[in-house]
Amino acid sequence: MAELESIEEYQQLLNKIPGVLSSRIITDNHSNITDVHVLSTTSRGPKQIVRDVQSAMLAQYNVSVDHRVISVAQVEDKSVTRREIRLVIESIKMQSEQGKVMASVVLSSDDQTFEGVASGGNSARGRMRVAVSATLQAIHRFLDKDFVFLLSDVVEVHLADRQAIVVSILHIADFGEEYLCGSAMIKGNDDDAVVKATLDAVNRRLYQHYSK
Repeated sequence: MAELESIEEYQQLLNKIPGVLSSRIITDNHSNITDVHVLSTTSRGPKQIVRDVQSAMLAQYNVSVDHRVISVAQVEDKSVTRREIRLVIESIKMQSEQGKVMASVVLSSDDQTFEGVASGGNSARGRMRVAVSATLQAIHRFLDKDFVFLLSDVVEVHLADRQAIVVSILHIADFGEEYLCGSAMIKGNDDDAVVKATLDAVNRRLYQHYSK
């Protein structure tokens, strides 16, 4: 059961959770919590916010809150500045051997390098997929996490009398799954365009996972 003073304390606690801008707790006539409304920034996923609300209430006040009564609304908070993350291509090496292609992609950030390697069948489509996979491995090493970004598809397309690479990436986030799309025009080197298209697809989501 929650009294008015307790509700104010609860809300003050929830407002301290990273990403939370404000909160409101509603109770019934018997002072039981029926709704928890949270307004947060988009810096963290709704499911993560819900888990933090439950954990904070249980740890601080020994109050168990059903996740079904917690609703999270998210807004872009322009006062919150995100650290700009930029990965730069250092090198791309592709080696073919007996029907197999091996890729090594090295990316850099803040004077640190991160290498990703992959191998697969040496077909035109297979070569592109191997280049994407090596790039994603380098990104995962940068993030120090696995299985955040998964290759969905990569194709070469014809645009305005020019060729381009389009990459589709499945992003596994706290709020669920989403598909990302990136592209790059081919300027003499298909492999370079594949890596650039992959970075174009994921670069706007890197800040969600970067914690160094």
